[in-house]
Amino acid sequence: MPDSTLCILGCGNLGTAILKGLITNTAKDSAANFTRYIACVHSARSEKRLSEQFPEQEKSGTLTISRGDNVKAATDSDIVILAVDPTEVASTLGEEGLSEALQGKLVISVAAGWERQDVEELIPSACTGVEQKEITWVLRALPNIAALVSQALTAIEDPSPYFPPKYLDIANAIFSQIGTTVHIGPRLMPAATAVGGSTPAFFAIICDALIDASVAVGVPRDSAQQMIYQSMMGTAAMLKSGVHPAVLRDQGTSPGGCTIAGVMVLEEGSLRGTVGKALRESVTVARLMGKEEHLNDTRHPPHGSR
Repeated sequence: MPDSTLCILGCGNLGTAILKGLITNTAKDSAANFTRYIACVHSARSEKRLSEQFPEQEKSGTLTISRGDNVKAATDSDIVILAVDPTEVASTLGEEGLSEALQGKLVISVAAGWERQDVEELIPSACTGVEQKEITWVLRALPNIAALVSQALTAIEDPSPYFPPKYLDIANAIFSQIGTTVHIGPRLMPAATAVGGSTPAFFAIICDALIDASVAVGVPRDSAQQMIYQSMMGTAAMLKSGVHPAVLRDQGTSPGGCTIAGVMVLEEGSLRGTVGKALRESVTVARLMGKEEHLNDTRHPPHGSR
């Protein structure tokens, strides 16, 4: 988006990851090719962190670090990413003058647990009762923690039919700089929160267990880490190429071999059921945050409690 400015309200870990991806990875012909960036922070410590991480961009004027003046930052921007802590969304959007500063612009919320409608209710101009040129368009997106290494999975909620297509193109371009995007219907966003957001922690636990087991049988820890991580990356590459998980498992096992022996232990330990329940539990909590029940959730609130 030539000659335009992107503002990141709340440039913590996620906001910084997005900023880094855009500054270092964006192609010249990308819809996310912004001319200028404004990073909004609360503390002097965060301001110093960003200055040290992006010294050239700050010196050239490509990046402006704003502390304590969200309204001016939003006013000077064309696109705004709402990346503050979920507990600070209401107070941030309730800041005097901010709603007016957001009029006619795209606001992309990456605040976990906040539905699009909830964000819109905090922005008076984010409604269809005003002229289209004055509407604040709100889009919800959920990048996972792998954004920190530009390998994120970002779930982008399907917007309303009236949402400007150019803004959806911009959102796709932004999050494509930090990984892969998928488009999900509003009803499935709580599930996407867990499927995309919780699974990195699950994979980390599995890797940690395999590393400890490798050390237990004599492999040095640094070597075990290198081998397990590369094995995981190779497996992911094969699966992404189209190999079905069951086919990959069968290709790696032989009659009476060591791999099938380990697979049988996993099956006897109900690994599938445990992992499946863990994911369903994460989805359950995500749905309860939005007070939405689902048939396959692992628990339901008492009847009449909603």
